[in-house]
Amino acid sequence: MKRLFFIMMAAVMVLSSMASCGGGDKSDKTPLESAETQAEDVVMDEELAEIIDEAGTIGEGTAGSSLKKAKIAHDLAALAAEKGYTEEDIETLKSTFAATMNAMDEDADSSVKSAFENSVFPMLDSMINEGESDMYKGLLEDAGVGGDMDSILNTPGLAESYNSIKSAYPFN
Repeated sequence: MKRLFFIMMAAVMVLSSMASCGGGDKSDKTPLESAETQAEDVVMDEELAEIIDEAGTIGEGTAGSSLKKAKIAHDLAALAAEKGYTEEDIETLKSTFAATMNAMDEDADSSVKSAFENSVFPMLDSMINEGESDMYKGLLEDAGVGGDMDSILNTPGLAESYNSIKSAYPFN
């Protein structure tokens, strides 16, 4: 169901960008057929979309928000370790961020930005890019996700994969 939703959101984005650019499609397809074809061409990373959605549910300053953000950081690192993203995946990751965040209301969108910019990315930059994981062990353990973080951090290619996700984030 989520996949269909994301495909439809991508179709709406494509149609709105086509309408604002002028010109015209000279093909024989009806607008609906064109939108369906273009939406099928959009590739979404469903696991990343779920993490973004989860970040959208965290209210700033709410009880347990720092633990929820630590879990999101863990989940994002685990996804990067599992998927092994490269520069070739950045466009898919960008479209995932765009489609997921465009489907959110203003509060959820703000929650995602706050979570990623103020907690998730700084935490992961410190742990993955700077090798400073010890300072977050307690927080990750309190969030219930500390047990496998050491093995995630030792995954070959993790830095490239994580940095591909970060570079796809639309508000860098």
